[in-house]
Amino acid sequence: MSLKSLLALACLFLSQGSIIISYLIALQFDHPKVESCNPFFQGCLNITDAGIYSPEGYIFRGGMISACAFFIMWWLVSFQHFKPLSGVFLNKVSCALGVVGALLLIMATAVLIPPREAINWDVHVAGAILFFLITFLAQALHLCLCMRKNIKPHLSRASLNLKWLSVIVQGTMITIALTLKALDSGDETVNAIEWWLALLIGVYFYSAFYHWQTPKRPTDI
Repeated sequence: MSLKSLLALACLFLSQGSIIISYLIALQFDHPKVESCNPFFQGCLNITDAGIYSPEGYIFRGGMISACAFFIMWWLVSFQHFKPLSGVFLNKVSCALGVVGALLLIMATAVLIPPREAINWDVHVAGAILFFLITFLAQALHLCLCMRKNIKPHLSRASLNLKWLSVIVQGTMITIALTLKALDSGDETVNAIEWWLALLIGVYFYSAFYHWQTPKRPTDI
């Protein structure tokens, strides 16, 4: 297993681990707006509510900001991985968008300092929404890059299937969420979608595990 494959694993498990552990701790302390349910299907709370108060807030903020650092490293490693294919504009654009998305999530997470009334919600909400939208676009463009005829043959079927699954479901869910927001309804559905989007973004990063297990690049094979 290469360092690149470990990076792909870290992107998924650090981000999801930070969210889920924070939620479980918040449940134990019975903190405001935190209910016992399956948030992926019942949408009883959004992700932010699981990581505001202490002690879970330390895990949430530290874990998510660290995960964003790994997201940025993932994008830079991916850029270098495909860099030998000179002139591929998608490689540059997807990497740039991915890094911007991660920086926006760092900003959105950094302002989550209790008490709740003191949080700059405009910054948090804008940063979080833009993270989901920009990261989705970055991953969709990255998938287009991976489908190029000089790259696709060197990617495993598992990797491509996970990429397709992540992008298609993300796009569908984002469309549903934006529609519900426009209609000012379906808060629980939107909450559940937020949990799924966070997971699917991590799954896309994880998909690189299957073609990063060795240090070879497409031009080395």
